[in-house]
Amino acid sequence: MNDLEFRRRLFADPNDKEVAIEAANNAEQQALLNELQAFDTQLEKALDVKVPDGLAERILANQQADDAQNVVVKKGWFKRYKTPFATAASATFALSLYFMSATQAPLLAGEHALAHVHHEQAAFASNAKITLQTVNDKLSLFGAKLDALPGDITYATFCNFKGQKSLHLVFQSEHGPMTVFIVPLSGKNSLGSDGKFKDDRYNGIIEQDSNAATVLVADLGSPVEQYQKNVASALRWL
Repeated sequence: MNDLEFRRRLFADPNDKEVAIEAANNAEQQALLNELQAFDTQLEKALDVKVPDGLAERILANQQADDAQNVVVKKGWFKRYKTPFATAASATFALSLYFMSATQAPLLAGEHALAHVHHEQAAFASNAKITLQTVNDKLSLFGAKLDALPGDITYATFCNFKGQKSLHLVFQSEHGPMTVFIVPLSGKNSLGSDGKFKDDRYNGIIEQDSNAATVLVADLGSPVEQYQKNVASALRWL
């Protein structure tokens, strides 16, 4: 397989056996394979949420207590069967809410970006320059490349952005380090509305099209709109 096919198949399934065979004789491809497999393992661990012991029993007990307090008068066949139907539906709904809240925190994309930056302060620790070619090697897995970034790149790694495999970059600007998340999208997924966001330390902006969302975060007061335009204009899709 050619290099582009290798990268696309690797991104689709890091555990593809044919991809592993292809990478065995290429150190660069093997490094990408190892990184994607490590990320997949990290993502699986993050989503492996254990259900608390007795959760289903507590939900059913609470529902039965509610049913006892709320008497509803119905006629016909539904009266005879409404209790088991309501109990089962309520239990299913409550379990669904539990898993949604446990595995997919209800954060807006901007809030998620801020939380991500606050959590990964180590991304700002390195001053070693990373070449644009190294970044583009990673971006090629998404079918994209960057012509340039407005500053030296000092951090580049795959990350989990709201459950989506994404690329996390840091570059050094005249206004200090800036974080960029490049989040591949399709017609079935979206980060929601574009726009600005901020907290007491950072501000940021999100823009997206049919290919990806670009999320830029910088120190409060930085001209994020200007830098976002620079990044967006430099991002190409193959």
